[in-house]
Amino acid sequence: MESDLGHDARWMKVALSAARLGCGWTHPNPRVGAVAVRDGRLVGIGSHLRFGAEHAEAHLIRHAPAERVRGATLYVTLEPCCHQGQTPPCTRAIRAAGFSRVVSAVGDPAPHVCGGGFAELRGAGIEVAAGIRAAEALRLNAPYFWRQRCERSFVTLKMASSLDGRLATADGSSRWISSAAARERVQQWRAGCDALLVGGGTFAADRPRLTARPRRDPLRRLRRRVPGAQEQWPHQPARIVVDSRASIAVHDALLGHVLAHPGAPWVVACGAEAPREAVRALESAGLRVWRCPHPSGGARVDLVALLQRTASEGWMDVMVEGGAGLASALLAADLVDRLRLFLAPILLGGPRTWLGDLGVETLQRARRTGRPLTQRIGRDLLITTLLPPAVRRLQELREDPILACSPG
Repeated sequence: MESDLGHDARWMKVALSAARLGCGWTHPNPRVGAVAVRDGRLVGIGSHLRFGAEHAEAHLIRHAPAERVRGATLYVTLEPCCHQGQTPPCTRAIRAAGFSRVVSAVGDPAPHVCGGGFAELRGAGIEVAAGIRAAEALRLNAPYFWRQRCERSFVTLKMASSLDGRLATADGSSRWISSAAARERVQQWRAGCDALLVGGGTFAADRPRLTARPRRDPLRRLRRRVPGAQEQWPHQPARIVVDSRASIAVHDALLGHVLAHPGAPWVVACGAEAPREAVRALESAGLRVWRCPHPSGGARVDLVALLQRTASEGWMDVMVEGGAGLASALLAADLVDRLRLFLAPILLGGPRTWLGDLGVETLQRARRTGRPLTQRIGRDLLITTLLPPAVRRLQELREDPILACSPG
């Protein structure tokens, strides 16, 4: 017979899947899913589908039959809110609905919640358990926790290279190093993130659209069961080009490419030396321009300031798509939290590697990563790993007595 802990873990897994329906839409709010279970059967499911919309608990309660919810157990991926914001407090709705038990994955670090939701529910006589699938919930909401704790976006660096680490052939050809299956996975990632970040050189060379064009929705079956979820897929991320001198403005072909692909915002991040007339030209064309001057001066863009700006915009989950210069600068500054590297089973040779100089002179000074996860995607190998600062931060979150409470 399944243990109570195993029973809770099984239903929390469903709630975590429901939370993923909001990827790309909810920030700066967290991604939250909820399910109601009574007598071992699912009686309701909800998700926080977009910023400003009702929270997962309220979404579930509005659509589930009231007589089935009363006396049920609520599984929710984050501590229920207990404050009046854009929506009423979820603790009030939970109490009114008559839930007998609430099981949460993790606590909410926001100062206006931070244990208060659990305390209110317990004070109302509702049994509360926390810490179920906490590690998974922390990873799912890493961008939210990053913004709360370090005031910058969570950064994923995505690269695709040959087995010998090359991005392109000697003549610059790079389409396509990765397989169709790998490219489809990238499109799905794009649909789930807040913003895409690309270097100016890569943008000029490849002229990417930076749009999400997935052929398959991995959550399509679940999406059909959650009211309103089918209306918002796929999500289109914001598009950010790191162009220190705002040179897009003086290249008609590049500016024309941007204007030919409207929709999600285009942002150009430039440095102190970007000419004012170039900035004005971009803004007149409808692009947003962020000046992020580097503290050491010169034309460079301050990447820390850029990622703080993206977080302040509510773009907390940022995926970097190249090129080597931007990837190297982010890694050297310890601004990459997760690396996703596709390795194609080909050899190219030559100097066009995906990573530049990191200042590593001896093996003792090598940049270490976390434990890698490997997957076969089409003909390619996908290596996913966290970088050491992110590993440490997640460990701190796991040990936080408010966020990752022990079960019961």
